[in-house]
Amino acid sequence: MILAVGNGAFRIALVCMFPYAAVFAGDSVAGAQSSDSFSVSDVGVDAVAETATEAREIAVASGQREALDRLIRRLTLRENRLQIPELADAAIAPLVRGIEIEEEKTSSKRYLASLTVSFKKNEVRTLLRGNGIPFSETPSKPLLVLPVYEAAGARNLWDDSNPWWVAWQARSERDSLVPLVIPVGDLTDIATIGAQQALSGDDQPLAVIARRYGAADVLVAHAILRHDLAAGIPRLSVTLHRHGSESNSIVVESFSGVSRTMVDGLLERAAEEVASQIEENWKRLTLLRFEDEGMLSARVPLSGLVDWVEVRSRLSRAPEVSRVEILQVNREAAQVALHYFGSPQQLAVTLAQRDLDLVGEEGSWSVRLREKRGASAGGNRAADE
Repeated sequence: MILAVGNGAFRIALVCMFPYAAVFAGDSVAGAQSSDSFSVSDVGVDAVAETATEAREIAVASGQREALDRLIRRLTLRENRLQIPELADAAIAPLVRGIEIEEEKTSSKRYLASLTVSFKKNEVRTLLRGNGIPFSETPSKPLLVLPVYEAAGARNLWDDSNPWWVAWQARSERDSLVPLVIPVGDLTDIATIGAQQALSGDDQPLAVIARRYGAADVLVAHAILRHDLAAGIPRLSVTLHRHGSESNSIVVESFSGVSRTMVDGLLERAAEEVASQIEENWKRLTLLRFEDEGMLSARVPLSGLVDWVEVRSRLSRAPEVSRVEILQVNREAAQVALHYFGSPQQLAVTLAQRDLDLVGEEGSWSVRLREKRGASAGGNRAADE
């Protein structure tokens, strides 16, 4: 393994400016792990009791239960859901880091509000590990979905009559480690890419619209509706083309409805199943493997102190990274020892979500900061109408 040899004075100055930078682990550094994976927002509560105070206590307790259920479902695989224990309110409270309350309304006997509940990472980890439940904490980069709907030979991406877009928009609002982004469908989107360009995989417009929404990959979800006259039911064929910087893939799924008058329900079920499978695959790829501990020495090229601060911050937010040691620092690079769970390949996946490239070359490793991408756009079409 190649270790950098550098200016000792520069290293001393760096450690003096950041005395905690030499070694950090777990929660020992502020912000060491992103809290997003352990926060649940938009938890609606509504309770009635003899007094407003009692109603508020009941509502908050029920909100904490719902938030914990949503959090555990977000982090775990469907096949392990039966292992999840049912906890009493008294056992849930110690897991909660804090609660933010919005849209609060009270009367003499009723309490309504919307809660954001943040949970303690280590306590939730202990709960899941103690019950033998595998889990992932790594959110993927946003995935942009282009829902192309085809019925009676007509292909539709941006028209208001696209029920496939509506089905995906509803699914994108769910809790998930794979954030789904549905484009607004405004004039800029329409001018950027059309249905045929999306289906043909035209690289240039796909890259432009991905950049607009800050997405790493684009999923072209092509749904073709056919009516089975003999059976009297609708059938949906869904072809998924995933376009990204790493590789492209194609998956074909088939779904059957129960009635020709219930096509919207069929589309909603198809979008739900496809999205759930994407999420399940991601969680399997990023499951935390605490039993597999490793260490690698990596060189971090630097153009200045700002680069090092940024790299250190991103490394600290990777769930697979348990500890980072500085072995050597100079003006051109830092040499660090990364202590991690899982495999180097899994570590590379999770670091890539934070725009860090882990590269192995000729027996040595390097961690490189990716260049920042262009500005993104947000929103949803329903909100703009």
